[in-house]
Order: sequence, then structure tokens, then C-alpha cells
Amino acid sequence: MLKETYKEAEAKYQDLQIKLKHWSHQYYIENNSEVADAVYDAHLQELIALEAAYPDLMEADSITQTVGTGVYKTSFNKIAHAIPMMSLANAFGEQDIRAWEERINRIIGAETVRTYVFELKVDGLSISIDYKNGNLYRAATRGDGKLGEDVTPNIFTIKSLPKNILGLGDCTVRGEVYLPKAEFIKVNEARANQGLDLYANPRNTASGALRQLDPKITAERNLDIICYGLHLAKDADGEVSENSTADSDDKVFTHWHALKQLDDWGFHVNKGGNHLCTSIEEVINLYHEWQEKKDSLDLEIDGAVVKINETHLQKTLGVTSKFPRWAMALKFTAEEAITKVISVDYEVGRTGIITPVANLEPVLLAGTTVKRATLHNFDQIARLGVGLGDKVSVRKAGEIIPEIVSVIRDDVNAENGVVQGALLENEIRSQIQKLSKCPVCDSVLEQEDVALRCPNIVGCAAQIQRRIEHWVSRNALDISGLGPSIIEQLLEVKLISNPLDLYRLRYEQLIDLERMADKSVNNLLAAIQASRGKAFHRFLHALGIKHVGLNVAQLIASLIPNLSELEHEVLVNNGQELLKLDGLGEKILASLVQFFHSEIYVQIKKDYYELGFDFIEITQRKLSDRFSGLTFVITGTLSESRSYFEKLIKDNGGKTSSSVSKSTSYLLCGDEAGSKLEKANSLGVKVLVEGEFRRMLELPY
Repeated sequence: MLKETYKEAEAKYQDLQIKLKHWSHQYYIENNSEVADAVYDAHLQELIALEAAYPDLMEADSITQTVGTGVYKTSFNKIAHAIPMMSLANAFGEQDIRAWEERINRIIGAETVRTYVFELKVDGLSISIDYKNGNLYRAATRGDGKLGEDVTPNIFTIKSLPKNILGLGDCTVRGEVYLPKAEFIKVNEARANQGLDLYANPRNTASGALRQLDPKITAERNLDIICYGLHLAKDADGEVSENSTADSDDKVFTHWHALKQLDDWGFHVNKGGNHLCTSIEEVINLYHEWQEKKDSLDLEIDGAVVKINETHLQKTLGVTSKFPRWAMALKFTAEEAITKVISVDYEVGRTGIITPVANLEPVLLAGTTVKRATLHNFDQIARLGVGLGDKVSVRKAGEIIPEIVSVIRDDVNAENGVVQGALLENEIRSQIQKLSKCPVCDSVLEQEDVALRCPNIVGCAAQIQRRIEHWVSRNALDISGLGPSIIEQLLEVKLISNPLDLYRLRYEQLIDLERMADKSVNNLLAAIQASRGKAFHRFLHALGIKHVGLNVAQLIASLIPNLSELEHEVLVNNGQELLKLDGLGEKILASLVQFFHSEIYVQIKKDYYELGFDFIEITQRKLSDRFSGLTFVITGTLSESRSYFEKLIKDNGGKTSSSVSKSTSYLLCGDEAGSKLEKANSLGVKVLVEGEFRRMLELPY
């Protein structure tokens, strides 16, 4: 259950996007795990939860809608995967595994006989290997799931990988390249003897080795591979994903059969970690069992994977734009560690919310050193009873940075009735003081729900910086070259005080700033001016109005294409026309009213007209009439927001409705569908999963 206010959620959403995209780039492209997998997964799950609770926050390029980063090193050629290398949705415990089975039951029926394959998830580099007439032909990394890097010469250096197989024919094999723990130790021992820096972990070492320009260096690492997927030549129909074993000739009709076939051909499969299960209870028992004994292996694993075994059921269940519905990654429980609170800093978010963050004695946790942990708010501090000098338990789960779970107390005085009083080792402690003024601008703070908020929305430098960072972000006005450090400099030297001041900047003001040379200054000024040509909905999103994310902004702009008309509609017409839009209600209208009465808008409006802005929405022409005469109802969780699919239907001549009836042509159904699906089935209304809908549009996944 999400407890944050919308303002907190909005600020947290932006933080999560920035951090996850950075970590993803480091992981997939730079071969550098800045944080442990458990940290990345916890942040990703929080982002998914925020997008589900606040759909208008979702950005078109959200990390939840992509695989990898889509960024490649120019040293390698790009290869298009015939079958997309999709990622997997995550489960973080027994409850999530059972929920996954319930979703499957709603699609194929609880009575449908099926088996499950449980596999250990190797922590390495995903690879797709093509064979022609039984000969190893080409190999590519995952990349963004659609395009990978050609690492064919390097894949030939893996001794355990078959290069020629009699009778194999044409096929694609999917697997995970990894460095055995024993080899990792040898590599680091050799580097230590040479006085070189040690590698951080086996996964990064394997990834870096496979992506060397010189195959001789790759060969020295003694990489290995575990294979988990087989696609015969006729599989490339877009209906299966990286983990599928389906083929149109039914030569391979279960995933278990495919694993056995790979083993017979000489490919390494994880025999000790692969299990065929007849019930979800067996899967759950194996999940708990391997949680305890995962460290006994000579390879790093970061969880397990459960898959529906039968190929025909995989095809029935289908895929979303990113995940197959018939498979789930099972993540192991995050670690905790004990450390001490040294001091507390106070961070000011874009909306003025104050977040206390504890500075800790450095402690190793899940493979990385932790020095800071969030305390959320002062109510949480009171609930924990945490003070400076306390020994605390820290967990890497669910937050932008690690969180403090509990305070460790000494119970030596229990017989005197003092169980929770004394600290371990008699350490000196003091209370964490609740702030009364903003740590940045010294304004008197206001209480807002459980949080403290700085009300100085116009003058607080921290809030101004965060608003400008949002203004220049990719889904807003997309001004490249304006990172946080440059924005901070511009604020410090008082060249800007709000986003529109960016448009007053001149060459002679920027050239003397740190890290700014002639080319970078000219590029920045050009990017700023180019942003004036963006569509109105991008400008509207850039304003950071509560409840008005990119999708809502597009909806508003489709009816009202400029600022003056929108202000008149909201303040004079009381939003009568806006409320007719499907998906725009009183809550969004109230946010618009509040914004148009705010100090920020007074400031922006003056500069907007003074600088001669005229953001006009470009009306998109109808794409086609393929849905002419058809009425759609949308339910459940899909890969994009509901308004995205509504617009797609309308742009192609169709209509949408909020309720299912006999006149409904199709029910577009996502995950976790409810009563609408039941009613559609009772009325005989055709039910479409997202893949079927997109094929009707002839759009790729």
C-alpha cells in the first residue's frame, strides 16, 4: 500500500527514473554494477507500483517499458534479434508467486493441466547464438532486447560451447555467459600480484571479457555458459520470447524437452538447478530451498525463474510489450546489516518535501558499501525510536537509497523492567531534532500529512533546481546538456531563478562556467532555443502541475492547444469542456485551478508572454479507419496507460466505452482484470490480449 502523498510520489518517481536509467546504463553498457541486484529490483518494483497507483506519472520512455538502455558502444556492430530478448517480471516472495499463478488461472482456467520448470537464474550476460546447418554462425548480446552487439569472435572462445553439431540445422540458442567463482578468484589473484585493481564481481568481469575488442583477452578469462532457451528456425514469428521453446513444427513441445535436447547436443544446462514441477507448491519449496543453499554453487545466481512448461500454453498466455506472461523471475530476499547512525542530512525535494537521510558508518551490504539510508519522515523516526549514535539494522529494499529497518537495543536490564532503554556497548546517543526551518532557504516549514514541506516554492533554491531539472527532462522540453551540475552553477551565480530564465542566457554568461567550452556553450544555447518548438503538451508536462503527467497533458492539449485558452477554460469556464474528456475528472481540474492561482504561474505567465512563447499543439491526423464501427472497452494493467490505448483506438476510427454491454465489439484485457472480463465472457464479447490488439493494428511489439 503506497503511503506517500502525490507530491512525494511525483518527486520519488523522477528520482527512481534517473537512478534506474543510470544504473541500467552502468550495468548493460559499462559492465559496472554500482548497486546490488536486490537494490535495483527493489527500486524497479517501487517504480512499477507508483505507475500503477498514479498512471499519469508514467513517461513514454520509462525504464519499465524498456530492456537495457538502447545505448551501444560504437566498437561493435549492431544485430537485430529475430525474436526479441524480453526480460521477466519479478516475484519477491511466496505471495507474488501465488499471485502469478492466479493471473495465469484467469486466462487459461485453474482446471487446465500444466507443469512448471524451475531454473536457477545465472548472474551473467545474456546472449543469443545463431546456428546455420549446425554451425555456430553469429552471437549477440541482449542490448535493448531488439538490437544487440555482435560478439561472435569472442563467443568462439568459450570452450564448453558447441561450435558444430551434426543434424542440428538452423536454430537460435539463448543462454547466460558467466565467470565461475574459482576463475574469478584466479583472475583477481593474478591482478593483485601485478599491483592492479581487483575486479568487483564475477558478473562484471564476464561482461567486460565478452565485450573485449581482442578475442585473445576474452579467451584468457575462461568464460562458461549456461543455456536455457531453444528456438528452431520457424520460431521467429514474434509470438514467443527469449525463454520460449515453442516451434511451429512441434518438434519441441515442452520447455523441459528443449532443455534435454540442448543437453543431448552438448550444451551446458544447469542440471542441478533445473527441476520439473507438477504444482506451484513444488516451485515455492524449491524457491525457499535454493534461498538457503545458493552460495554453495561455483557460479553466481541472482534468483530463479519459473516457466509454464507446455508450449501451447505459452502461446495462449502470450506476452506484454516487455514480459512473457508465462514466466516469472523469482528474486531472493534482500540482505540486512548492522551499523551505526553518525549524523542526519535533510534533503529538499522538487515540491518542498523534506526527507531526513541518515549518514552511517560504512557497512558492506549485498556486495556494495552503504553509507546512507533514508529515514522517510519524522513520524518514521519516532516509530523507530532512532537517535544519533544508535546501532541500526539497514536493508536494501524498496527505497531510493537503503532504509533503516529497526534499532538494535540491549536487553541486559530486562530484570529491572528496562528492556528497550540502553544502547549496545553503552554508546552515547542523542535525539534527532525535528526541523522547524528549511535547511536550504531557512523558511518556516509546514506540516503536510506526515511530511514537512518548505512553502517557499518561488525562492527555495532546492525546489527551483528540481523544477528546472524536470523542465529540461526528456519527456518535457528535452534540453540536452543541462545536467544537475550545470543547473546548480547557474543558480549559484544567479543567472537563473526559474525555468524560463534559461531562455535569457547568453554566450558571454556561460563561457566562463566550469566544464563549459565554446562548443558546449553553443550546443546548449541551440538546445534551449530548439525547445521553443516543442508541442504544447510537452510544455504543459514541463510545468509540473499536480496530476498532469505526459499522458494527461496530451489529453488536455488535444482539446485546448495553448496556454491562454487553457487558463480561460479552467478559471472562467470552470473546466466544463475539459470534464467532457474521457479520463479527466474533478481531481485533475482542481490541480489545474490551484496551479493557475499559484505564485509559480504568475511568474511563468509574465515570462511566457515577455519571451514570446507560443507552444501550439500539433493535431495528429487520423491514422486509419480500421476500427471504424467498433467499440472497445479496456480493463486490467497493460504495457501503456489506458489513455494511450484509447487514443490509439480513436486515431484508427474506433470508439471506447467505460462499461461492457452487448454492443461492445472487443474487450482489451490486461493483467489483473476484474468484473469486466467476467461480464464480457458472459455476454460472449470477444476478449483481446495486448498482442492480439497490436496485431490488429499491424504494429510491432
